[in-house]
Amino acid sequence: TAYPDFWPAYNQVYPFGIINPDNSYYQAVVDDQGRYRISGHRGTTYIVDVQVGSGALFAWGYGQMGPATGNAEIGRDITVNDDGTFEFILSAERPADYHGDWMKLEPGSTHIWIRQMAYDWENERDAKFAIERLDVPARRPRESATQMTDRMKRMAVVVDSWTNQMLRWEQYVKKANGKAIPTNGIRVLDLTQSGAIGTQHYAQGKFDLAEDEALIIDVEIPEQCRYWMFHLGDEFFSSLDWLHNSVTINGHYARIDSDGRFRAVVSAKDPGVANWLDTSGYPRGAIIGRWKECSSFPTPDIKKVKLDEVMKHLPEETVMLSPEQREAEIRRKRTAAQLRRRW
Repeated sequence: TAYPDFWPAYNQVYPFGIINPDNSYYQAVVDDQGRYRISGHRGTTYIVDVQVGSGALFAWGYGQMGPATGNAEIGRDITVNDDGTFEFILSAERPADYHGDWMKLEPGSTHIWIRQMAYDWENERDAKFAIERLDVPARRPRESATQMTDRMKRMAVVVDSWTNQMLRWEQYVKKANGKAIPTNGIRVLDLTQSGAIGTQHYAQGKFDLAEDEALIIDVEIPEQCRYWMFHLGDEFFSSLDWLHNSVTINGHYARIDSDGRFRAVVSAKDPGVANWLDTSGYPRGAIIGRWKECSSFPTPDIKKVKLDEVMKHLPEETVMLSPEQREAEIRRKRTAAQLRRRW
């Protein structure tokens, strides 16, 4: 906590916790009595959300996830200068004679998240961030052998804690929301107390499909909705490989029908429908959706059908893609994803 640094916390090779393919995640640990300066350049990413959280799991890799203790958005709550730069102080009390942007560091806070939420992967550009603790000397002393040994021991603890966390996820969700996650169904959850963004609700379900079966997701898009998306994960709630497969669709890329509804097909084989979510060889897995700052948080309708009968359940106007068009779309998004900061 004395010498923090933002590190890319999750990506396609470490996709625990049903992470959002639209997001680049950055994390740093903090001491709730410390004073920190966060600065950088805003970039053009659709949303840059700053979240301060509690609990030991995100910060240290053991224990439980805790609720968020603060949220702010760069460019809305935090000023962006004409040259694209920003700066704010994170501390328990506003520093004396300081008149810039300030975010309160609540008691029990253990870490700070920054989520860059991209809508148009191909044209938006990432922000840049730096963090420094102001109430300690700038020069960092060498760690003792005891401190280094303790850090090495924690590596195994992190693997064990996160693996068990995902195995227990359904129990956490059931306890918080009253019923189990449905198979070949979906429901909307409020996961604020588990470290989720306070302005966002989550749609969560499961798929269990044979190769000749498909699910049709059908939902009316809220009249006002700043951001929304759907994607797939495996049985243990790790996101599927969005770098190489069509496993995610957001509000920018989705094709919306004239009646204002989003309809997508979940299947192992490409049905030719533009809104396709590829199960990528997994017969069972998770369906995840996000509604952020919306006038409503609708629960999608889910219908299981035979793959060769999909078009009987979709409007005639449904946008279709040829195999060549699908190939080109995947390649464009792959390149765009690689150009974002991931390591």
